[in-house]
Amino acid sequence: MTPLQRQKFKDIIESELTLLKIEIAATEEDSKPTITPDSAIGRISRVEAIQSRHIGEASVRARKARAMQLERALTLVDKEEYGLCVACEEPIPLARLRLIPEATLCVICAASLEA
Repeated sequence: MTPLQRQKFKDIIESELTLLKIEIAATEEDSKPTITPDSAIGRISRVEAIQSRHIGEASVRARKARAMQLERALTLVDKEEYGLCVACEEPIPLARLRLIPEATLCVICAASLEA
């Protein structure tokens, strides 16, 4: 991978991290409980509110996990191992890295793990 390509991936990672942090903050705010236990609402409404909060919390957890992966990728982007599959040590296709800059597996190795 050329230094210019590395810089482009660094820019992509930083951009995605910034966006993700904004989304995390917004989702955390949205998933705060809005209905107190002593509120006089119907049981269905309470269940819907609880489910909505759980979905929001799961979304925050997933975004935080991805943010950690992106931060790790940001520390590796200038190193030789960035862009190499950790399983087979072959280069990860650039198109895959553009879509998933935190990818550590090539398509073949990732597919074999899912099977």
